[in-house]
Amino acid sequence: MTTTSSQKIESVVNGIDTKQVQQIIDAVKGNPAVAQATFSTTTAWASGFDNETAIKDFELGKNRVARPQAFRVAGDHPPELLGTNRGPTSVELLLAALGHCLASGWSTYGAVMGVPIQELRVQVDGDMDLQGMLMLPQPGAVRPGFQEIRAKYFVKSRAGRQEIEQVRKLAEDLSPTRDSLRAVRFSSDLFIEN
Repeated sequence: MTTTSSQKIESVVNGIDTKQVQQIIDAVKGNPAVAQATFSTTTAWASGFDNETAIKDFELGKNRVARPQAFRVAGDHPPELLGTNRGPTSVELLLAALGHCLASGWSTYGAVMGVPIQELRVQVDGDMDLQGMLMLPQPGAVRPGFQEIRAKYFVKSRAGRQEIEQVRKLAEDLSPTRDSLRAVRFSSDLFIEN
């Protein structure tokens, strides 16, 4: 993630302050313990598949970080899966979390590499056989979770394909969410738009 002497280094690229990124890297190099983090959520069940999760404080470097207010995430199932459609399913939220993480990686690593991203859409699809959660044809015969997850990136950038491919590789390889899903086969496609 270094730049060549011919590259102009901008302070803010893709909405990321590259100087702040370097400050964080330097701080962690000096004291790796500051990079230790614990994130938490609390889910309250209402009825059936209707739940609401609150996300508020987290720990960073043994320090509690308090947000001014909690984020609230509704969860449910559609009627076809016995829910009331008050929110997305948990597996859809999982795909959304992966999409968020990959998009953030594109922004961050693109900024550090000096690759401007004008537009980015990340589509994440996952294949699942619902027989697994229904214990069919017998418990354990079919995996209850995703069998494969695929991402498609629709990117608009002035950078060349090789640079864009490097950003893609870093965004995927260094994604904490993708790493957490490493037991699931993952693939991606890149579409550069003009």
